[in-house]
Amino acid sequence: NYSMAAANTTLAVLQKNGLSVQEYFSKRLLEMIKLEKSNFVFTNLGVEMNLPKNEGTKTYSVRRYNHLPVGNHQLTEGVTPTALKPEGHKVSGVINQFGALMEETDVAADIHFDNIKTIYQPELARHAAEVIERNVVSSFTDASEYYVGTNHTKADDITAADTVTFKDFRVVALTMSNANRKGHSRYGGKFVGVMHPNVMNDLLDDPVLVNKLLVPGSENGPIKQGTLAKYMAYGMYFTDTLVCPVKANKTSVNVYTSYVLGFQPYMVLGLGGSNVKFYDTGFTADKSDPLGQKATFGYKLWTGAKVLDPMAITAIYSASAYDIALYNDTNDTIGKAASQS
Repeated sequence: NYSMAAANTTLAVLQKNGLSVQEYFSKRLLEMIKLEKSNFVFTNLGVEMNLPKNEGTKTYSVRRYNHLPVGNHQLTEGVTPTALKPEGHKVSGVINQFGALMEETDVAADIHFDNIKTIYQPELARHAAEVIERNVVSSFTDASEYYVGTNHTKADDITAADTVTFKDFRVVALTMSNANRKGHSRYGGKFVGVMHPNVMNDLLDDPVLVNKLLVPGSENGPIKQGTLAKYMAYGMYFTDTLVCPVKANKTSVNVYTSYVLGFQPYMVLGLGGSNVKFYDTGFTADKSDPLGQKATFGYKLWTGAKVLDPMAITAIYSASAYDIALYNDTNDTIGKAASQS
């Protein structure tokens, strides 16, 4: 659940970390430390579906039919062949409501030199987009699985040496292709690998990249740019995002989850086509706040996701040789000073 409990933005909170020092401040604000919208790749790579409002349910179901098997279909004179039987599956996804708000006191609004509401409204929009993105990724529990390393069958088997290579992605893509799965429509019918930037750097270190894919002095784009994004290799595309999960296993190795996506791998659900609504109460007096001392602003949204075809999405579990500077949202050591709480 990504809902956030309300916390008053008081003057004391605003003026921590030297912000109350009486000195000249430039009116030009630095951009907020944040995950840019370009990182929200999973929301855009799913099949968008909308549950109509007022249908009395939060569940959206679709039907998926299997391919017909091809065996020996030679006819025998006078003998009626065995009829082929259709086989279908029902896939159901559930939407849930999420939201976050911020509170500000009238003292903070009147005294503090920055308009917190103006600053944080774009950040709340970014926050809502990331909530949707992370909820989509959390729904990938039905995906097929591939473990980097020899005879590994679970995340706890992954060791620090089990870094990913192009061969791992090729094996996964070939497995999906052999199961009659096509590539992703957004990538021209090619499979696409989505991974954490740290894992992307493991691929950049794969000797195959230099020895077979790049032409020194001519085609060194991935090396110069530090990413394989928009670059096709072995009939696949690759992109990276910080939203790909990273979790320590029982041996304290951070296990990175990458994904290979094929045709219509999962659905992303909304409600009635308008998923995010923003609210701004202002300093309005009422029974709970008779002097209008607090204002709130925030958002509510409906979202959900569900894997449509487990063979069209495969999770690749690996370690990374670049297991450094992992961001922790609960203890934001990069974005805030140690004295801020």
